[in-house]
Amino acid sequence: MKRIFKLITVVFALLGLGGCSHITMLRTQELREVQTRVDSLHTELVSVHEKIEESQKTQIEMLRLLRADQQVRFNELDRKISAVEGNVSESHYKLSRIDEKTAEFKKQFEAKLIADSTSAGIQNSEIEKLFQIAKTDFNAGRYDIAKSGFEDLITQYPESNLVENAEYWIAECFYAKRDYNNAGKRYIGYIKKYPDGEKMSVTLYKLGLTYEKLNKVKSKNMVWKKLLDQYPESQEAKMVKVQMEG
Repeated sequence: MKRIFKLITVVFALLGLGGCSHITMLRTQELREVQTRVDSLHTELVSVHEKIEESQKTQIEMLRLLRADQQVRFNELDRKISAVEGNVSESHYKLSRIDEKTAEFKKQFEAKLIADSTSAGIQNSEIEKLFQIAKTDFNAGRYDIAKSGFEDLITQYPESNLVENAEYWIAECFYAKRDYNNAGKRYIGYIKKYPDGEKMSVTLYKLGLTYEKLNKVKSKNMVWKKLLDQYPESQEAKMVKVQMEG
């Protein structure tokens, strides 16, 4: 801008040296108009430049805000991912603990089963020995001792499968001692307690014999009829038929 002004000054000086003619004045006027237009363009350029700078500042600020917002979002996403990873790790830990506890429980349970099985085997062996001892006493004619042995087995091991047999043999002890009243009561007790017992047919037969000893013929016939009806193919039913035919 200063260079243009200096150029105009030089022109004016030259014109002054050569005299001021009408053409020179016109040129001067044109130069002034040119200067005015140049100044106007410069002003417009400055304004445009300022607008561009303002626009750039606005864009830079928007970009900064956008980046800041993205950073916040990224930080939030990282936080959520970290939280999820933490939850996953905690879940894995809990599952590991559950697996450990499950394995330990299984181990304890299996050990208990083995111990219970061993204990049950030992107990069953002991019960079997008690039963066999009582049975040996019975076979040897020691009926009172045998009866006590069977009663001890029932008292000590009421859940044993041998209790049913023990009940029958107690009745047999009374019958062997010719205590028919108590024998009859114990046979009837067996029938009521074990209506489908494995010794049902022989019990009905022996109860009939007990009634026969007590001279209760009607009771005997009633019991043996039940034996023939319910267990017609049993050995006891065959013996009853032989006795009735005889």
